[in-house]
Amino acid sequence: MKWKILIVLLILIVITAGCAEKSQNSENNSKDVQTSEGVQSIEGSSNSETGAPIDSIVFSRTGAMITLREDADISQVKISSVNSSTESIDVGKTENQAFVAFDWEPNTQYKFEVITGDGAKSDLEVYAPEKPALKEEYAVKLEDVTPGSIDKTTENVEGMIKFSPDSKYLAIGTQGGSLKLIELATGEKAWEIQLVKGIADARISDIEFLGDGKRLIVGEDSPDAFIHCFDLNGTEIWKYGAGQDLGSDLDHMPAMKKIKLDSKGNIYVAASRACGYIGEKYKYLGIVYSFDSEGNLRWKFPESELMDSGVTWIDNTPDGKYAVFGTTCFTNADKWKEGTVHVLDGNTGKEYWNYSIPPLEPFFDYSAIWYSTQITPDGNNIITMTSDGRAFLFDNSRIMETSVPEVKWQENISTPVVVSGVPIYGSANYAYIINNTLIFSIGSTFSKDKNNDAPIEHPNGNSLFAYDTDGNLLWKWRVDGYAGECAMNDRYLVVPIAQNLVTKDRSAHGVYVFDVSKSGGSNSKLVQVYNTKGITIAADISPNGKYIAAMEAPARLDDGTVLGEYKVHVLT
Repeated sequence: MKWKILIVLLILIVITAGCAEKSQNSENNSKDVQTSEGVQSIEGSSNSETGAPIDSIVFSRTGAMITLREDADISQVKISSVNSSTESIDVGKTENQAFVAFDWEPNTQYKFEVITGDGAKSDLEVYAPEKPALKEEYAVKLEDVTPGSIDKTTENVEGMIKFSPDSKYLAIGTQGGSLKLIELATGEKAWEIQLVKGIADARISDIEFLGDGKRLIVGEDSPDAFIHCFDLNGTEIWKYGAGQDLGSDLDHMPAMKKIKLDSKGNIYVAASRACGYIGEKYKYLGIVYSFDSEGNLRWKFPESELMDSGVTWIDNTPDGKYAVFGTTCFTNADKWKEGTVHVLDGNTGKEYWNYSIPPLEPFFDYSAIWYSTQITPDGNNIITMTSDGRAFLFDNSRIMETSVPEVKWQENISTPVVVSGVPIYGSANYAYIINNTLIFSIGSTFSKDKNNDAPIEHPNGNSLFAYDTDGNLLWKWRVDGYAGECAMNDRYLVVPIAQNLVTKDRSAHGVYVFDVSKSGGSNSKLVQVYNTKGITIAADISPNGKYIAAMEAPARLDDGTVLGEYKVHVLT
């Protein structure tokens, strides 16, 4: 009899322990759930049920998104932690979500209190993650396009995206020549204009908003190569065509390649035309313009002729004192030497100085500068890259004093190396300046042997290298794909990644966000990743840091399978 009583007691103990474990698991499930990638769904019951309960909290780069379980008249949000005093943020809207901007610390417990208009309250305590999340708010689908081969970056579908200075609008320029203005808060299209119609390969080449955000400057790659100025209603204010200067035909169209602005609203434009082979030489034509905000031509360089080199990039100081650009060509130009840095007076177009970078022999008999010539905001330093993998810095302030152009320092980042008898190099693409950090972007690996492809990827191909102005390497990052033109503000660098031609790793496609203000190497600076099925060809970050836009494009595999879609992801 006693043994039966013991069995019953043991059964009761097991059942009680199971209930306690289930209760503990339920409690644990209500806590915040985080991943090392920084995507967290922080859920749980509010400590106070008098108001609308908090469903989740997602930490982003600039604050946190609070989602309630039902719509509520949100009046105020209070945030506190053991390390800081209570921060009160007025909201004033009726819905189930509220974004609150504040600086948060990783792995710190915060208490969020939501107060409604009638004084009801709900609160939740959660831990901030190691890294912020990147959440898609919505996607803007674009027109049907013909996917290019994923084995050729030259066949990639293209497009441009740009946020307005007030972070209220997103402008989208497409491969088919369509220009859209999107209201960020709703994702609704404010208007759409078809700028280029019925011409293959014509497209929007660049977009910039004027400083007050009330006008939009748009460049074309088309037979006319117009630069347009629109107001926010989509009304055209003025336009100017580079085709009248550079000439045009449907096989070799001119383009307003790059547009930059100064703080006074003056516009600087690099215009270029690839004319193809004329005889044994591949010929380019180039010219640089400056307009005021009303479309009046301030100057052009050269004043009375065209350069026989291409110009695909331009930069200027915010005060407009300097404008800088580099020249490019696939052969030796006859007059306007390729691979030359030009420094102009931004107000008059007069040239202060130039410096021609000699070819890297024996591998190259020409130098080409594509998308890299940049000047620091104070005008003291200029950086550039030649496509053969060399990076350069010029001390502009000293050159202006001495009138002697010279290189201050040079780094051979991805210059040719010989592997199995094949010389390979990493193509140097873009350069950026963020708070005196100099960032050089190296693209795909190419072979200098016309009869053999690159057997492996260049050791420094598809990478970012960051230096200080003295030439010291600060950090580097292997991007594992082709990095397109990056976006940045004074803290973040946003990198769109497309295909890797050598490794063919399809998982690398996406947008990568670096916080360059963080200490340490690239792993600590890489704070967010959002992967796309197709290749990511363009990106931008809103001036307030809240939104990131990533343009995805489809690409065709060898078997005909198409990866991805043509659309823009709007992320927070």
